Amino acid sequence: MTHTPYSYKRPHSKRYVFTSIGRRRIEKVVDFVPIGLKNVMNLGFGDLLPDGSVSDTVNSNDGDIVKVLATIIAILKDFTAEYPAIEIFFSGTTPERTKLYTRILRTYYSIFSSEFNISGITGSENKNRRIPFEPKTDIEYLGFLINRIN
Repeated sequence: MTHTPYSYKRPHSKRYVFTSIGRRRIEKVVDFVPIGLKNVMNLGFGDLLPDGSVSDTVNSNDGDIVKVLATIIAILKDFTAEYPAIEIFFSGTTPERTKLYTRILRTYYSIFSSEFNISGITGSENKNRRIPFEPKTDIEYLGFLINRIN
């Protein structure tokens, strides 16, 4: 993805914040959270709410999705540059969002794959498996794992 990202701040080692400036100004948060597997962290993303919590279910629809995604990718690159041994897991909070992430990965696969190994998670929530991400198939993924190519 070659779009210019928003500038972001890193208030602590596993949290990034930035302001989306579309039709409104919306504070966004990207958190990297351990999930209980060695060297695997979840990438959480959402809107910062007035009470300080983060909502990953709000659909902001603010008209700047490309710039927001470019910012998340810049943050991902920054984080994995510092922690190259960490694998990052992410999925959508809904099947529709996971399909959106799949489309983005397919569209920009040639760019992403030059810096990251990308795997897809398929199956069901109770029984799943990890497979290499295939950009030219119509596989429905439950989520994704990526890690920086060393």
